[in-house]
Amino acid sequence: MLTFSEHRRSPPAVNQIRPGMGASRSAVRSLEERCEEVGIKMTDLRRILFHGILEAGPRATAVEIWKTLSKMLEHGHAPSQGSIQRNLNLFVERGILRRDVTPDRQWLYSVAIERKAALAITFVEAGTGRKIACNAPEVVRVLRRVAAEHGLAVQGAAITVTSSASAS
Repeated sequence: MLTFSEHRRSPPAVNQIRPGMGASRSAVRSLEERCEEVGIKMTDLRRILFHGILEAGPRATAVEIWKTLSKMLEHGHAPSQGSIQRNLNLFVERGILRRDVTPDRQWLYSVAIERKAALAITFVEAGTGRKIACNAPEVVRVLRRVAAEHGLAVQGAAITVTSSASAS
């Protein structure tokens, strides 16, 4: 059985990954951007975990990811299995990872296919009912972030507005 020392370890950092190990920077950055879109705060632990997930490959168990991280980190101080599992659950909940369950109840994790469906946002003028398409990416980001904070996903939005002449 594994034993851990009584003192608290410092959290792992990306610079602790052994040279030649770890996932491509662009693949990790892509996952970081997806996290930002759904309102997940990026931490060093989550960045390290992305390296482990990508290195372990698709359909890896939490233990396989943990073992991969143990090999990758210079001093062998991988995050605890509890921390890994909590973050895996969060990533599954927010659509970053996919979890498949085998007949023998083993949980297998893979990077989820990114859903880049165009989000339809419409401004509806209060007085006339006239509809105006909104193609502003910053509005999409804000709506997705707010929805994610409440455990929701935005599929479409209609925002009622008034003309600037009638607003005064």
